[in-house]
Amino acid sequence: MRTPDDALDAIRLLSHMYMEHGRSDSALALLRALCLLAPDDRRALRSMAKAAIRAGQPQEAERAIHRLRDEGDPSPVLHLLEGQALAALGRHTEAERAFTQFVALRRVGPQGVNGVQ
Repeated sequence: MRTPDDALDAIRLLSHMYMEHGRSDSALALLRALCLLAPDDRRALRSMAKAAIRAGQPQEAERAIHRLRDEGDPSPVLHLLEGQALAALGRHTEAERAFTQFVALRRVGPQGVNGVQ
């Protein structure tokens, strides 16, 4: 018998495969379901933001990014995703700022800015 975790893993894998093969709309549909089934899965929510950007839904990506920030997600990838979403929305100055923050955080490394995460 399969466990609920096996089903969630299958959704994760299938959504990843869809993304890899240019089916971001299908991946987005699966990731929406995954985020409902596993609301604390930050990785799934980040993946949903990425899929939303690729599927032409930058507003949905922006909402997911704000939710992750509100939940305290420290991932520098949020700045990258935010930059992509903002660029897709035509908000280029804000996008450039987000990309700059992403690059700065990636240079600093896992210890964070000034040794603080």
